[in-house]
Amino acid sequence: MKLLFENWRRFLNEDTVVPTDINRKVISIYDFDETIARSEGHIDVTDKETGQHYKRITTQQEYDKLAATGDYEFDFSNLDYVINPTELVPVTKRLRSDAESRHIQVMILTARAGNAEGEIQMYLDSIGIPTDILYIVGCAGCNKGEYIEDLVRRNPTIEVVHFFDDSDTNIGDVQSARERLCDLDRLRFFFINQVGPEAEIEKRGSAVCANSKAAALADLFSPGDPKPEKYRPGTRRRGPGGMIVEKRRKK
Repeated sequence: MKLLFENWRRFLNEDTVVPTDINRKVISIYDFDETIARSEGHIDVTDKETGQHYKRITTQQEYDKLAATGDYEFDFSNLDYVINPTELVPVTKRLRSDAESRHIQVMILTARAGNAEGEIQMYLDSIGIPTDILYIVGCAGCNKGEYIEDLVRRNPTIEVVHFFDDSDTNIGDVQSARERLCDLDRLRFFFINQVGPEAEIEKRGSAVCANSKAAALADLFSPGDPKPEKYRPGTRRRGPGGMIVEKRRKK
């Protein structure tokens, strides 16, 4: 599912808004698909010669095979919707905490287009995550590293960045952006976290520039090691989809 979005982004050319009114020192930026939730989606394929619907595909392999022939047109509109989402609890637990904090600005930065922003907001509302002051940005076709670099430079209050994503490409782009931002003395920490197949969160690289004066305090804003927590029915609202809970480590 995730790889379908990477191809879908190439077909969209929309202006992506960069907010300039952030007034908090800490910002946490989360991807949506395969980070906050897993969902379903498909692409409808039409034969160019006959104009008839050919088939519906759901995998990257199917898309690559058909796209290589040049014989088909593709309808990506289904990806405007969040379908049968499964909550990734290890991430949403952290997201919920950030969204409730008075000191942290939260942004959802998704590879989907802007017209999916409302769907994402409704899903977050359904699982009890406050969305009143969240930014939800459809970043279809954009480089997330360049977007975040622009965001940090445009908002002089930002001193600490936390980034969460599952994509190797996005992680690499944001790591490059972090290095370019080393010229900003006010930027003290930039944490990059990669979400794995089991929704585990792993830190990537140093949180500060190599020559930063803040290196000795690199763990000041670190969230620390999360404690495993299983979902218990009845403790809070459950969203429209399933959940992937944190696993207890064997001692």
